[in-house]
Amino acid sequence: MSDLVHIHASLFALAILAAPPSPGRVDCSTIGPRYDAAVAEVMEALRTYEKCVASSERRTDCPDEIQALATAHDNFADAVDDAKECQ
Repeated sequence: MSDLVHIHASLFALAILAAPPSPGRVDCSTIGPRYDAAVAEVMEALRTYEKCVASSERRTDCPDEIQALATAHDNFADAVDDAKECQ
């Protein structure tokens, strides 16, 4: 995919994930897009981390990239938990 598509997917993911439902109340009508955005966020963060590791040449352990991946995973886990409530 092109960088523009990755940027678009990331921005979409951030827009969806920026406004999660209130704790204890899951908006099941938005779970599909939230889950899709969380998946896209994890995949993009993983690609970014992979690129950093591959080009690190023993100069960095890619702390920003692994933190972004951890955050993306947290958002993904939240989306999965919410989806379970909607079943």
